[in-house]
Amino acid sequence: MKPFSQRRLARRTLLRGAGVALALPWLDAMQPALAAEVKMPRRFLGVLNYFSFHAPLLFPDQAGFDYRPSPYLELLKDWRNDFTIISGLNHPDVRDGHASDKSFFTGAPHPSSSSFRNTISVDQFAAEAIGHQTRYPSLNFSTSAAYSCSYNRHGVALPADTSPSRAFAKLFINGSKEEVELEIARVREGQSILDRVAGQARRLRGEVGPVDREKLDQYLTSVRELEQRMQRSEDYVSKPKPKVEVDAIEDPNPGEDIVRFGQLLEVSRLALQADLTRVVTLYYVGSSKTPSQPGASFAYHNLSHHGQDSQKIEKLSILERDLLAQWGQFIGNMKSSGDAGTNLLDETFAVLGAAMGNASSHSATNLPLIVAGGNYRHGQHLAFDPDSPPPLCNLWVDALQHLQLNVDQFSSGNSTLTGLV
Repeated sequence: MKPFSQRRLARRTLLRGAGVALALPWLDAMQPALAAEVKMPRRFLGVLNYFSFHAPLLFPDQAGFDYRPSPYLELLKDWRNDFTIISGLNHPDVRDGHASDKSFFTGAPHPSSSSFRNTISVDQFAAEAIGHQTRYPSLNFSTSAAYSCSYNRHGVALPADTSPSRAFAKLFINGSKEEVELEIARVREGQSILDRVAGQARRLRGEVGPVDREKLDQYLTSVRELEQRMQRSEDYVSKPKPKVEVDAIEDPNPGEDIVRFGQLLEVSRLALQADLTRVVTLYYVGSSKTPSQPGASFAYHNLSHHGQDSQKIEKLSILERDLLAQWGQFIGNMKSSGDAGTNLLDETFAVLGAAMGNASSHSATNLPLIVAGGNYRHGQHLAFDPDSPPPLCNLWVDALQHLQLNVDQFSSGNSTLTGLV
């Protein structure tokens, strides 16, 4: 057989099976033949946490590269050199408590004003420029259907996908509506889309080089692990309802926002790896219901208004630690996802942040920001004076330049962020 190294794979190669088709990650075999220099795709992922983080547990006491990790950053110590923690930033003329979330990715001033009109968010600005290069110009996820952090050029909020299983089907399952629904049902029953494409996957493994085989194996393993996570979180669907002789009561609180967040984060990673899109936003809203995490015992919103009550802060930290643990797992998975000589994290500007610096007092200053990837020199606490900081939108200029867009301003941002190199 002709050596595979002399053949090329089309960029849109799919693994096909009975009624389904699965997108592939970028493989070396997809590079143009004899290309002297291949520019790998750049990506952006922005995550907004509605209720912010408790700053004393997040921000280190020291600035610079020699900072001592805070209690929260201890959770991310394995990836210390892969992210930068930023403090002190805010948006000019955005001091509007919960309403500040509308301006997090846009920088539009006075979001609680009756005359407020939002502007385009950084993800949609990027999608307008590079979205034509992928199947989906951008993806927008949220843990709550009532909330979105992505806005088009007219300042209109774009609807967000909230269902990991529907997002998975949309991205990775090709077929008729009935075939897609059948595949979702199979996943919920513990079956795998990989069962339907196993034959072609085996053939492809035999035709590509060892580096591509490892990438393919990692990717397919990630797909199966995500299927299993979705199946576990939806097991309740198949359980019979108990018969009780009492009056009807309200639905029990599922309290599974953190599970939904983790699944959507993993769907995002797989979509970026498969180059289905290069722009993703994800909004973690938190729940007004009591979560399932042991020890939390109160809803996220309730705990965020802790009023410096030490017991509430302790319970709040349980929720925020779980969220940061998911972020750490995401960083690790991105770093281990090979992408034609580099890794997915290096090619992605990934940011986790909040539009309030203190949810208890509704302060919109000193916003928490964790920037990972993007081939920056990480490992530092980049601390700005919260009384006179540069605009947060300078960070969005960095994000757009990472995507190789020729811009030097965005909204209130008029340069890149000093110190992020």
